[in-house]
Amino acid sequence: MSYLDQLKLLTAWDTEPAVSESELNSILADNALIDPAGAKPADAGWAATYDINAAAASVWLVKAARAAATVEVDPPGSGIVTSKVFDNCRKMARIFAGKRNSSQAVA
Repeated sequence: MSYLDQLKLLTAWDTEPAVSESELNSILADNALIDPAGAKPADAGWAATYDINAAAASVWLVKAARAAATVEVDPPGSGIVTSKVFDNCRKMARIFAGKRNSSQAVA
C-alpha cells in the first residue's frame, strides 16, 4: 500500500470536512524523512520514506480548522453538530501526533 493510500485510510480524507488528494500529497512531502540508506528526500535514489503519523496529525488539524468555521447543526435537523466534528478531528490529530516520528519503508 502506498503512503498516499495509507494516509487516505488514516484520515477519512474524503469525508467532510474533506481534503483533496493534492493537499494530502503536499502534507506527505512536508513529512518526508531520510530513507533507511541515509538518502535525503532531495537526493537522487531517495526511497520514499515519510512520517505517516505526523502527516496524519497534520491532515486532521486541517480538517479541524475547516470544521471550526461552522458551529451549527449541518444540515438542519440532521443531528450532526459541527462543533463535535471539530472536537473529533482534534482528538484524531492528538492520537497521531503522539505516534509521530515512527516511519516505515514502503516498497
